[in-house]
Amino acid sequence: MSHFKERKEKSCLNCGAPVQERYCGICGQENIEPRESAWHLVTHFFYDITHFDGKFFTTVRYLLLKPGFLTAEYVKGRRASHLHPIRMYVFTSAFFFLIYFSFISGHKETGKEGPEVLKEALNTKKEGLKGLNEMFAKTSDTVLKNAVGKTIAQYENDIKVLTGRLEKEETAAKQSNKTNIPVMDSVLAGLPLPGDIISKVDSIKKATAQNDSLHGKDEAHDAGYYTIQWYQNEATYAAVQDALPAGRKDGLIERSVKLKILHWYQEQQKNGEKALQVLMDKFKHSFPTMLFISLPFFAFSLKLLYIRRGKFYYVDHGIFAIHTYCALFVLMLLYYMLDAVGGKLHWWIFSLAKVAVMVYVLYYVYKAMRNFYGQGRFKTLLKYFLLSWMTFTVMTILVIVFLIISAYKV
Repeated sequence: MSHFKERKEKSCLNCGAPVQERYCGICGQENIEPRESAWHLVTHFFYDITHFDGKFFTTVRYLLLKPGFLTAEYVKGRRASHLHPIRMYVFTSAFFFLIYFSFISGHKETGKEGPEVLKEALNTKKEGLKGLNEMFAKTSDTVLKNAVGKTIAQYENDIKVLTGRLEKEETAAKQSNKTNIPVMDSVLAGLPLPGDIISKVDSIKKATAQNDSLHGKDEAHDAGYYTIQWYQNEATYAAVQDALPAGRKDGLIERSVKLKILHWYQEQQKNGEKALQVLMDKFKHSFPTMLFISLPFFAFSLKLLYIRRGKFYYVDHGIFAIHTYCALFVLMLLYYMLDAVGGKLHWWIFSLAKVAVMVYVLYYVYKAMRNFYGQGRFKTLLKYFLLSWMTFTVMTILVIVFLIISAYKV
């Protein structure tokens, strides 16, 4: 009950029904004065927060110390004294991942600036040119050979321009004793295309035509077109694709897949550990979604294990799963807190406490199953191991799927 002034009129402002006591018997709205001062709003907010906190901490106490008790109470209809399972899950998971991503996960490194950007771009162009020359020498496809020839001419010019810019930047850096010159905009602005490229492309076309006429080559696809490692990086592949006729360009899906493969190849060549770290960061941020998706599978596994217990519906197993996940969130958060404090103080007692938390996590699920489903120790233990195996299988599949999704998003 709130602490606000009750109306003298005994009619509900929400539905118009007669109100016998403080609350409407039809819609449940409290019969209080509609006009509130600013102080009333503040106190209302305070009452709601303290009421939520009190119910939350009471629920957490039962959740951690009496495994399976909250689910049993909820199924029996005793729900007013405890926080609703959905609200409990939203709050605990949001709080856990907020703490996890804010304080536990590492920070990202800052990007490079200055001549290092030009050096990296120059090396990328050189690697791409090497692959293009190999592709030009081995392909027998006239259309592809012409497209690769145009790209080679463009790359040779780009290398000249980048080399000149790099020399100027290094000279300016030495003169001003500055090593970090912002040149990212100049690199991304694009490189000019001088007139000597036209003559270069014409000579390549003539050499290609003469070679095809001597050997009777046709404009047919060959294996060289699909040897993706020749491209070396995304930019090279995109440049060749742009030079090809519309009918010879890769489709949207094929282009997307090849670009992603080349992106990973390039990142692995530059810094394999950093590429893997970026992937793991993306994957870690998918944990909340992955766990949420795994909830119905966890409940379905329980349904299969207790299929002969007709009094339990799928929703009951779902509530049990939600309460179990909430308890695991709280226990994992406790584990990370002990790990953080122990890492600062280097006391052995924190290592022992972490081991105790992990042991309790393993014991918790078994005890919750035994208390809620009410079967003997042997049956519960057997089903606990089966549930662990089923959960491990589902989580393995989800991990693989989300790793693929994370790799594609990198």
